Amino acid sequence: MALNNQLIDEYLLHLKLERGLSANSIESYKNDINEFLKLYIKSSLFKINRKQITEYIDSLSKDERKPATIARKISSLKQFYNFLVEMYPVKIKKNLFLAISAPKILRYHPGYLSPDEIETIIKSIDTTEKNGLRNRTIIEVLYGCGLRISELLNLAESDIEFEAGFLKVTGKGNKQRLVPLGGCAKISIEQYIEFKEKQKFKEKSNFLIINRLGGQISRVGLWKVIRSIIRKAQISKQITPHTFRHSFATHLLEGGADLRIVQEMLGHADISTTQVYTTIDRDYIIAEHRKYHPRELARSANNGTAT
Repeated sequence: MALNNQLIDEYLLHLKLERGLSANSIESYKNDINEFLKLYIKSSLFKINRKQITEYIDSLSKDERKPATIARKISSLKQFYNFLVEMYPVKIKKNLFLAISAPKILRYHPGYLSPDEIETIIKSIDTTEKNGLRNRTIIEVLYGCGLRISELLNLAESDIEFEAGFLKVTGKGNKQRLVPLGGCAKISIEQYIEFKEKQKFKEKSNFLIINRLGGQISRVGLWKVIRSIIRKAQISKQITPHTFRHSFATHLLEGGADLRIVQEMLGHADISTTQVYTTIDRDYIIAEHRKYHPRELARSANNGTAT
């Protein structure tokens, strides 16, 4: 139906202009909506009923789609119908997808470093070496500001507001956000920029993190730098540049930060993406129980013997 196509086009334009989503994300929404509509091609989107919705969800299960895929499709349609209810309240008064529960997904807690491990890594960097100030800045910004590796690679010196205390970061879908610049990261950046100004590089660049020639460092180059830092710090965990972003989010939430504030700092479009950091691993729960439960405290005080 022509009206259905018009409604979908309006929603996709809304995702692009109002929410600033990337082309890939918009295409994903489009595919999810169109797949649902194929089953009811002759029905108006305004008149889809609960039975049709249930039939669609059942068809996904029968096709043996993964729970994560089904959950994403339900989420896509929930958001689409939220848009329709808001834009056309006379024609559609209720979002029936809100009553549909997504299948449970076994979520993992991303690997992260402890504050002590972060401190060990930073202290292992010799800032008197040629690339020492740069390498410390890489870790301070990845961990202190929670940036993605691509965001750090593209961060320009002009994106740093020292007096105001924040970074202007361009994330996924070219969406900009402001990220607080902590004191440690600020000092590290200032010292690194001062060092760069005294050097005579072959290339001229406004990017914060640069290679030995003075140009923008590559993704592979940054990976190698971080791997070298971790090796020197003798941290045995498997660590990627993203591990510092995971650690940033985990430590903030464990310290009591508001989930939605952390969502803003990470640049997550959906809060469910941020919620993965609230899944505390089993070892941490056991450790906390032993640390604070009265019986466990008494047991420790008596050298392992319960009283």
